[in-house]
Amino acid sequence: MSGSPTFPIPASLQELESAPYNLLPYPNDFEDDDEAARAESFHKLIRVVEAGNRSLISNGLGLFEVPDGEEDLDAWNDTERIQALYTLVRKSDSLAPATRTRLVKALCDAVHGLSEALANPGAVMAQTQQSNDGEEGGVGGANSFVVSQSFRDAMACHIYMLFTVMFLTESKEKLGKSLNAGTSSSSSGRGGSKSKSKSSKSKGQNTEVEDLAASRAACAEAMHHASLAMSEHKSRLWRRGVVDEAIVGLPCRIAYQMLESSTGVIARKASSGDAALQMIAATVDSAPCLLNTVVAALVDLLHTYDHIAPLVAEL
Repeated sequence: MSGSPTFPIPASLQELESAPYNLLPYPNDFEDDDEAARAESFHKLIRVVEAGNRSLISNGLGLFEVPDGEEDLDAWNDTERIQALYTLVRKSDSLAPATRTRLVKALCDAVHGLSEALANPGAVMAQTQQSNDGEEGGVGGANSFVVSQSFRDAMACHIYMLFTVMFLTESKEKLGKSLNAGTSSSSSGRGGSKSKSKSSKSKGQNTEVEDLAASRAACAEAMHHASLAMSEHKSRLWRRGVVDEAIVGLPCRIAYQMLESSTGVIARKASSGDAALQMIAATVDSAPCLLNTVVAALVDLLHTYDHIAPLVAEL
């Protein structure tokens, strides 16, 4: 099946509140009378996403296949799910740490699930091939199978939401580094009093740093998985293998930001710099039309950051 996308990649997250998405900042039934009600409302939204993930893992690509001429009245990536994702991602920076961890895991699980469904279409591809063979006198084969538009929309939606979470995380990390640098330089001449309070504060900061590192690594792995799936199975994802540049370019866009933070061996590991390089390579392999855009972005990084040269050399 083919058709126009119902989830074109927006220019900004806020654009999702206008046509054709028409999402709301919060669902109509979102309760925020007090902190407890607000927390429960966020948990409810995450449960919506997690329930959909379980369905995706169980049914795979079959969730998105609707016989020709029939309307998909029970879409997997329906308005409720997209609304839940939008509200959670939009407020991800202000979520409680445990809630944010659940969001990141649910979003990464969804991207992994969609990538696996694309890589292993199973019975859906076999049924489609049999149908095509009957209609076209045996012309076709594995290369003729293309996923439905609803699957492409779901893939675009979840990769964009993951991209946004990663963008917000990397921006926060970059801002934190600049603030810490300013604080350490201003306090370097002061004495070492209040060591106990500093020690307790540093323990809390270490926990937060570890959680952030785990979140960044999980997101990078999921985005890397998606970039490889889109590269290796582009003829299955798009008709005639003509890629949607806005979708396939998302891993590259976040990879540039990850490379900005890869200033040394330790920072490169924390920023998943190796995964970022592989995402760029996979994007160029799947969409040679983006080569000039990628080169221009890398040249800009080379002019701005001294540590980028050896990273670009690896590409």
